[in-house]
Amino acid sequence: MLNQLLRFTLVSSALLWLRPRWRGLLALVAFVLLVHVLHGEYLGYVELSGNRDFLVWSYLLKWLALVCGVLAYFLLAVMGVGRARGNMPPEQPAARQEQARPPRQDDGFDFLRDKKELHSRAQMLLEREERRGN
Repeated sequence: MLNQLLRFTLVSSALLWLRPRWRGLLALVAFVLLVHVLHGEYLGYVELSGNRDFLVWSYLLKWLALVCGVLAYFLLAVMGVGRARGNMPPEQPAARQEQARPPRQDDGFDFLRDKKELHSRAQMLLEREERRGN
């Protein structure tokens, strides 16, 4: 029973964490797979041709691309760089217009609108007790 509750908690928290990030993570995984496939193709070409002049550079370029991809994901998705949070222009205040009030209609609450101060039922009971006590 406790094991099922723990499993449910872990799965639901993982899904809640993934929901806003799944597109970015999918793009990152696709980029990493693309880099590995392209590097594997280059290694296959090197084996067939026997030209190992740029083999070290290919590994450096591969790792540089992977690091840049992870950093780009981190900056864009996690840090929020480039989001339109603070990039919105300040809102111009609308010209103040006197709101035309509709003509007063008797809705049964006019006696409350004209009072300066409203009292709750408890306040009215306390005031009544004070008047009786004096």
